[in-house]
Amino acid sequence: MNTQHGASRLKAFRFLALLSLPLFSGCSTLDSLKSFTTAYQEPQNPTTSRLRVITDHVVRLIPDTRCVNWDLPGAGAVNSRSSAPLNDQTHNDKRLGIAGGEGVKNSAEVYVQPDTPLTVVYSGTTRRYQCFYGVSFVPEAGADYEATSEMCTVAIYKVVKNGATGEVSHEQVKSDRAKVCPSVSPL
Repeated sequence: MNTQHGASRLKAFRFLALLSLPLFSGCSTLDSLKSFTTAYQEPQNPTTSRLRVITDHVVRLIPDTRCVNWDLPGAGAVNSRSSAPLNDQTHNDKRLGIAGGEGVKNSAEVYVQPDTPLTVVYSGTTRRYQCFYGVSFVPEAGADYEATSEMCTVAIYKVVKNGATGEVSHEQVKSDRAKVCPSVSPL
């Protein structure tokens, strides 16, 4: 009976130790967690630039920067297909009427600020590996965009609808690799 009591205490200790790990991991863990649990904040002033995000994992946006810093205003999840209980899913399946979106699954459409950098960050996991990849680009005023992501990649396209024919085309947009901002500690 004593060994059962000792085993229970050991299990309880292990459980409490596991729960306390985030507390000892420092602020960077909490900042990163915040980026999953907080929704991307669309521009407060009306804008005509829109972005459709298609993913089967999690994509987060960081406005007004070319690098990754979760502390910046507006940063957060835009499309989360993860089953993690804390992931924010506010924008999932949101539609703003971007052309060519009929029947597109696992997508979300949001307003973005034109003429300022926008960083798009993909994160996903499989049984074999975990991936974190970001790109930045500058949306034009009045333009629609589509960000597609697969394991470890993000591609940005400008969505163009031909007024005469109604045909929708996708033109790849120049984007730059976005890394963690130099002023942000990676730990």
